Amino acid sequence: MIGKRLSHYRILEKLASGGMGVVYRAMDDHLDRCVALKVLPDGAIADDAARRRFRREAIALSRLNHANIAAIYDFDTQDGVDFLVMEFVPGLSLAQTIQEGPIDEGLITRLGVQLAEALVAAHEQGVIHRDVKPGNIIVTPKGHAKVLDFGLAKFLRPVGMTPTPENLTKTGNVVGTLPYMAPEALLGGDLDARSDIYSTGVILYEMATGRRPFPETQVAVLVEAILHHTPIAPRQVNPQLSRRLELVILNAMDRELSRRYQCASELAAELGRCGITTVTATMAGRSERAGMGRIDSIAVLPLANLSGEPGQEYFTDGMTEALTADLAQIRALRVVSRTSVMRYKGISRPLPEIARELGVDALIEGSVMRSGNRVRITAQLIEAAPDRHLWAKSYERDLRDILELQSEVARAIVQEIRIKITPQEEERLTKTRRVDPEAYEAYLKGRHYWNKRNAESLRKGIACFQDAIERDPTYPLAYVGLADSYLIAGFYSDIPPKDTFPKAKAAARRALELDDTLAEAHAPLALANSLYDWDAAAAEKNFRRAIELNPAHPSAHQWYAEHLTAMGRLDQGIAEAMRALELDPLSSVINSCVGWTLYRARRFEEAILQLSMALEWDHNFLPALYYLSLALLQTSAPGNGVRVSERIVDILPESGMGKANLARAYASAGMTNEARALLAEVNNLAKRQYIHTYFIAKIYLVLQEYDQTLDLLEKARAERSPWLAWLNVEPLFDQLREHPRFQEIARSSGPVAESQLPVPNA
Repeated sequence: MIGKRLSHYRILEKLASGGMGVVYRAMDDHLDRCVALKVLPDGAIADDAARRRFRREAIALSRLNHANIAAIYDFDTQDGVDFLVMEFVPGLSLAQTIQEGPIDEGLITRLGVQLAEALVAAHEQGVIHRDVKPGNIIVTPKGHAKVLDFGLAKFLRPVGMTPTPENLTKTGNVVGTLPYMAPEALLGGDLDARSDIYSTGVILYEMATGRRPFPETQVAVLVEAILHHTPIAPRQVNPQLSRRLELVILNAMDRELSRRYQCASELAAELGRCGITTVTATMAGRSERAGMGRIDSIAVLPLANLSGEPGQEYFTDGMTEALTADLAQIRALRVVSRTSVMRYKGISRPLPEIARELGVDALIEGSVMRSGNRVRITAQLIEAAPDRHLWAKSYERDLRDILELQSEVARAIVQEIRIKITPQEEERLTKTRRVDPEAYEAYLKGRHYWNKRNAESLRKGIACFQDAIERDPTYPLAYVGLADSYLIAGFYSDIPPKDTFPKAKAAARRALELDDTLAEAHAPLALANSLYDWDAAAAEKNFRRAIELNPAHPSAHQWYAEHLTAMGRLDQGIAEAMRALELDPLSSVINSCVGWTLYRARRFEEAILQLSMALEWDHNFLPALYYLSLALLQTSAPGNGVRVSERIVDILPESGMGKANLARAYASAGMTNEARALLAEVNNLAKRQYIHTYFIAKIYLVLQEYDQTLDLLEKARAERSPWLAWLNVEPLFDQLREHPRFQEIARSSGPVAESQLPVPNA
């Protein structure tokens, strides 16, 4: 065709080709101007359906007159060749521009507004483009977008137009370019303006991130992704992107039609507002940073897993926990614990709302990409109240240097928020070591299981920590994980305390031999000192050291609260539990700790309220249910306490502790026959599995069989039961306070001296 003429148009060069036509640059000899001339591909010239579509494109374009839509000049036929003459638009296609990677946000919003306004003009004329994609958009040298190629356009029924077979698309006719097609288009349904809006959202995503939201290449896999999957949030790919533009993109791409923008004018308006925000931020420059509010509290939101493998979630969650732990070492900064922030995993919520719920000034968002032994962390800092992006950066290291990588991210955040740190804190943040990659992976898996807090997961966690130690015997956090696991197992598993607490202490001590600045190692050692060694002085020393090293370690404050309560220092215990709650406000275990501390202080109504709050986060959280049953039985509603105890047995039908607690509840509610029947079952079960003798003693106590109660308490003392630590403050035992034998057991059990015993019923 080069050099040929069609009417008075002289063809100069080929510009592009595709299934819908070939486009040439041509000279209009009548008006002495360059034009774009489009003809059908050779194979389609004799295809009547193709010729009808081609004519439909000409009709569609003839009805549109907008600065961001390529204008049509003519449509004609010569020698059996149909041709369409359009405005020649110099520049690069948007597809070529995106190949260079993410583009500037200001340009995204400017081009996005122009594209949306072009669609407004088309939709107002009853024309749905149906093939909006980067290849059909030209960006001129002056930065203006022009929409081309209406070859797949669909006419709606605007006023004055008579429907014909040529201008209606039947349901079930799937047309378009697959990666940019809306879900309803793939399903062959009737389309409207919202389908073009979805395609525009895909283009905005690609401009913002340099990649498609669904990068799959196999057709079946890509269709499945578009229909059923949610793309990775744009800011997790490009942290420089503003939260506002991210929300616009995700709204435009919503799979649900009713939640998508309903018309292109809405999309244009939202993009326009984003553009104003971007321009304002650019003009403000560094002065905006100077106006940053004071940041004294922060939360690390769950990092996103960009590896594409669900099996790597434990690794990403471990990175979230590690970054939180590093930041928590700064005394001047309040850092919300991992337990609370993990409740936002996979949940899309406005950031100011999350910050308000957590009570923080700023949030860290980010992602983790792992490929073999390489790890990349991308993090961004957002000031919560104005939802303002302050800083973002990516870091990449070999897995052996993962600890250095985590510390570097934490140091950068500390620098950005301009928080004052001590030389000792600076040293701890910079002091890193290499770690065996397989040992580190085993450690992260162990933490993943430990956080589940049930007997089966604790066993798996212990195995993982032991594996980590075998692979790297000098890795202190692996010993900390082992200590934490044995501690929890000493309370809630079927393993006797003498088989768990000594192992917990040994692991904690080994961790401290490797690094005596680890608050995470001092805390479990202190708890073992308190509840197993019954050594008040050693416990106090280690708790204080743990909190000194890491003031934001919620478990240290929680366990210290339990120690203070066992010592009879009830008000101090409640205050310390509340401090833990500030650090971990959405944690079931911390909320429960506040509840059971209030229970031991005999503030039963407050305890019931707090424990009920803990159960809002996890309806089946066993410690909260256990203490709620105790608190309810101290009120005028013992029947409710029985029902809660029955629920525990429903959750753990094979648990001897659960059945013992239910038998005690029956006895407290006056259901003596039921209590004795279940007591017999518990005694038989205790011959086959370990059940804390303390729980069986409480059944006999409520049945007022005091000699048997005291015999069992003495047996529990010989077993070094950690539950005896609170014997002096457990309300249930008030009826035995004056008994000499009970007083002797109480004086020799738990971290409490005789002078510190509370006044009965105080």
